[in-house]
Amino acid sequence: MSLPSATLRWESESWNAAAAVRLRELMSAELAPRYAPVEHRRVRAPQPSADEIVVTWIGYADDVPVVTASLRRLPDRHEVKRVFVHVDHRGRGLARAALGAVESTARELGVERLWLQTGALQPEARALYAREGWHHVPPYAPYDRNPFSVCFSKFLAPHPGGGAHVA
Repeated sequence: MSLPSATLRWESESWNAAAAVRLRELMSAELAPRYAPVEHRRVRAPQPSADEIVVTWIGYADDVPVVTASLRRLPDRHEVKRVFVHVDHRGRGLARAALGAVESTARELGVERLWLQTGALQPEARALYAREGWHHVPPYAPYDRNPFSVCFSKFLAPHPGGGAHVA
């Protein structure tokens, strides 16, 4: 069954909400085998704290959480964190929609530039960010210590006519 993003119910939730935690656990479990052969060379950055997270968007299909993305506020930048779509719901534009929801929130806050980090062994994520207008930048701290980090940045244009928009 195909599920377009328009049929999702979007909710702004906390970083520690059960649905967000579960989707991040699924993401970690999926990525672990990719990075297992190089785990000894990876340097992991500290995980976000709940206080740093401005918003975590969750997309629900029939009350089941299927997609998430978060906005993290740091002293010197805002980052997109943990864009993930449940495997059974991929190929429907949900990652793009979640990324758009985070970008929209950032615009509402007056953020002019966003940053994100992904991994060298995640070609689908790198392709998504490139398609969505993100530009590859050199790894920034603390990701610059990890040889598998790939970083992106994007300048945000204001919403036409102002106001918020959740994809």
